[in-house]
Amino acid sequence: MTEQLPPGPRGRLLRGNRPDYEADRLGFLLRCHEDYGDIWSFDDSTVVIGAPDAVHEILGRTNGDYLAEVNFFAGGFADGGFVDGGDMAGAAHLAEVWMTARRKVSRGFHRKVVTAHAGRLIGMLDERLERTAGRPVDVQPLMANISGCMVADFCFGGEGAELVETVDSLVAAGTSIVSAARILPRWLPVARHRRFVSARRELKAQFGEIIEQRRARPAPDSPRDLLDVLLAAPDLSPHQIQELLRVTLLASHGVPGAALAWCVRELSFRPDIRLRIEVEAEAWEAREAPPELSELPYTEAFVKEILRAYPPTWLLGRTARRRVRIGEWTLPPGHEIMFSPYLVHRDPRWWNEPGKIDPQRWLGEKVPHTPHAYFPFGAGPRVCLGAHLGMMQLTLVTSWLVRHYEIDVEEPGTVPANGSALLAPRALRASFAVRDHTATASPH
Repeated sequence: MTEQLPPGPRGRLLRGNRPDYEADRLGFLLRCHEDYGDIWSFDDSTVVIGAPDAVHEILGRTNGDYLAEVNFFAGGFADGGFVDGGDMAGAAHLAEVWMTARRKVSRGFHRKVVTAHAGRLIGMLDERLERTAGRPVDVQPLMANISGCMVADFCFGGEGAELVETVDSLVAAGTSIVSAARILPRWLPVARHRRFVSARRELKAQFGEIIEQRRARPAPDSPRDLLDVLLAAPDLSPHQIQELLRVTLLASHGVPGAALAWCVRELSFRPDIRLRIEVEAEAWEAREAPPELSELPYTEAFVKEILRAYPPTWLLGRTARRRVRIGEWTLPPGHEIMFSPYLVHRDPRWWNEPGKIDPQRWLGEKVPHTPHAYFPFGAGPRVCLGAHLGMMQLTLVTSWLVRHYEIDVEEPGTVPANGSALLAPRALRASFAVRDHTATASPH
C-alpha cells in the first residue's frame, strides 16, 4: 500500500505554512478547510481532518492504530529530560502506562468523593472572589486559579491549595516550550527546559510530602478525596499513587477556568440566559448540600453550549502508529493527524445555526447535531476521565455565580485568533460583587 497524501496549501519558501498559521491559527485552519475539504495536508508530515465520522474513528482506534500526542505535562518525560516524541516504541510504552493509570484512577471518580468535593466547591469560589473586593479583574487568570484550586481539592482536599502555584509554574514553563517559534530538542539544557524540569521536581517533592503525611494518619471511614481512594487501594505503590495524582491534576489544569471565562463573557451579552439560570438557581435555597445536576437542566445546557462554541481544548492530535488509511488517503507510520473540536462544533453541515449560543438546543428530544460532531472532552479510549466531574464543577459554579454575584463586565474580551494550548477569551475584565438576592426572580 503506497502512501498517498492529500493536497494542501504550499506555503512559503523554506518556511511552509507555519507563519500564516501562527498569525491566525483558527482562521488559517478554517480557510484551508474551505479550500481543500475535510482532509488536507498542513505539511509533509501532518494532515488535518474535519469530518466527524473520520475523527470519531481515529479517536476510537487510539492505542491501536494511533497514539495520542505525547503530553509531557501528564507524564511524557522523565526526571532527567523529555521523551523523544519521534520514538514510537517509547510513545507506545507511554500509552500503555497512561491507560493503566486511567483504569486505576477511575476508582476515585465515584459518588462519595465527588459529593464531598461539591460540598467544598462553593466555599473555595467565594473565598477567591472575596479577594477581588469587587474590583475589576482579568477574568481568565482568576478563573484559571479557581479551577486549579478545584482540581487540587478533588485530588487532595484542603491540603491541595499549596500545590496550585507550583502547577501554574509547571504549566507556564511547558507552554513556553510548546509555543516557542523554534522547537529545540527536549534534551537540550536551555533555560525554558530547565525551568520545566525544576518545577516538575518541586511538584513531585510536594506530592511526596502530602502523601507521607496522609499515610501517617488513620484512614477515614469514607474517602474524602482522590488521595484517600488511592491510599486505600492495596495494589498501588507510592510511586504509582504520585504519578496518578500528577496525571489527574495536570491533565485538568486550565480547562475549567477557560470554560468559566467564556461563561462570564456570554452571560454579559445574554440577560435572557442569565435570568433563566437565576430562576433555576433557586434550587440552592435552604440546602446544605449543592443541588444535583438534574435540578439545573438549563444551566447544564448552557455549559454544554459554551463547550460547543468555545471548547477550551480546541485542537487535538494523534500519531499514526502504523500505515493507515483515512478516506481515500494512505498515511505512513509516524504521520500526525490533527482535528479541531472548535471547527467541527461550528460547522453548519453538522449543526443548526452553529454561530448562535442557544442552550435550548440541548433540551429537546433529539440530539442537536450529526453523530460524533460534539467532542469537547475527546472520545474513545482516551476520552477525558474527568468529564462528569468537569460538568458538575462548571454547572454548579455558573449557577452560584449568577445567583449570588453581580457581574459587571468592563471589557467583554475577544475570541482569540491565535488559540494557544487552551482557547480562552482575551482581555476579558469584570468585577464580582455579592448581590442581594432576597427577591425571587421571575422568568416573566
